[in-house]
Amino acid sequence: MIGTVDLVIAGDGSAARAAAVSALQRGQRVLVVLRCADARVARRLRGSLLKTAGADGGQLRVMTSAEVVCADGVDGVEAVVLRHAPTGRLSAVNASAFEAFDASSPSRRPRSRHENEPRSV
Repeated sequence: MIGTVDLVIAGDGSAARAAAVSALQRGQRVLVVLRCADARVARRLRGSLLKTAGADGGQLRVMTSAEVVCADGVDGVEAVVLRHAPTGRLSAVNASAFEAFDASSPSRRPRSRHENEPRSV
């Protein structure tokens, strides 16, 4: 179970990886959400991010077979709701920020949700 994180990142492209490394280097707790079901991909990604950031293993979680349904809060992001693909079950993670990286965009620019920007995605 994932309780509280500082940043939820949806995606695993180069921009998503850079955002994760930057957050880890600042000491933040990060959750990376992948649609991919391959646990090997998640392990490699986790190892690569931790090594690049020089971060503690407890700062990073990688969740596979999931997607972000929405990010919501009153005066900013407070929770991110995830859908687990195999079961369709929803769960919420307390988070201070959310960034989604669109794989279809050539520039892979993030769609960010930070303070004062609650919104469904």
